[in-house]
Amino acid sequence: MQSSCRIDSLIAEFSIHQAYGRYTKDEHDTWALATSELREVLQGQTAVEFHSAFEGTGMASTHIPSLADINDALKPHGWKAIVVEGFIPPDVFMTLQASAVLPITRSIRSREQLGYTPVPDIIHEAAGHLPMLHLEEYRSFLQRLGEIGSRVTLQETDLLVYEKQKALAELLADTQSDANRIAQAKRDVVCAVREAKAHPVSAARRIARFHWWTVEYGLIGADHLIYGAGLWSSAGEVRGFRRVPHYRLSVECCEQSFDIDHAQPFYFVADSWDHLNFELDQLECLT
Repeated sequence: MQSSCRIDSLIAEFSIHQAYGRYTKDEHDTWALATSELREVLQGQTAVEFHSAFEGTGMASTHIPSLADINDALKPHGWKAIVVEGFIPPDVFMTLQASAVLPITRSIRSREQLGYTPVPDIIHEAAGHLPMLHLEEYRSFLQRLGEIGSRVTLQETDLLVYEKQKALAELLADTQSDANRIAQAKRDVVCAVREAKAHPVSAARRIARFHWWTVEYGLIGADHLIYGAGLWSSAGEVRGFRRVPHYRLSVECCEQSFDIDHAQPFYFVADSWDHLNFELDQLECLT
């Protein structure tokens, strides 16, 4: 467990004021449109009941949630949220997660990217991550994964991939981005991934991939119900997630890289929360 001084320092460094009054009517309307669409496509598809989990973590479809409302709802679960500017380093994210702190990006996606955006935004991190915190088994899994991740050191190749993927995502999220810059950013990602593949898979990369295939895009149970925040927050991807291959989760998913600029080509399914934690045990043995 990280020291309280370390966590306080990270919160002071990365958190910002939500400045709730600065959200525009158009931004509140974007939230309302996105979450209403999510409510429609996610009914019966999620590992917790949508309505109770959504409202039980401080949210409503009518307006962007305030940090105060979210934290009031999370307090009984021993969690809290902070507002951040956007991407934060993976090791910082894991350290906060280990201490039951959820970073939530202040900004909201454009109306043109209502169904999916490659960058963090409040729809992904509030409407996506918050509802599953309603479930104790998920909270325990998430915090333990953060604890494992907070103990590893990022290698230079890990940082390179992160920086190039971040740069590409930010260009793709900007509807005014030049096509040539996007094309170059995609080439930069390919080169960074190629460079990473020339080295043994690091512990940090294994954890990042396990996090992606579980916390972001995980499915669970015989009915392949959604618990991953990437799906919880992407109506466009939910509509097609049952039409692509689903594989039984194992720690070998850590050998599978991922792309952030499009819907996933397949998903991994845990049999149960016990199975998910068993695979997390295997991951810990590899780090």
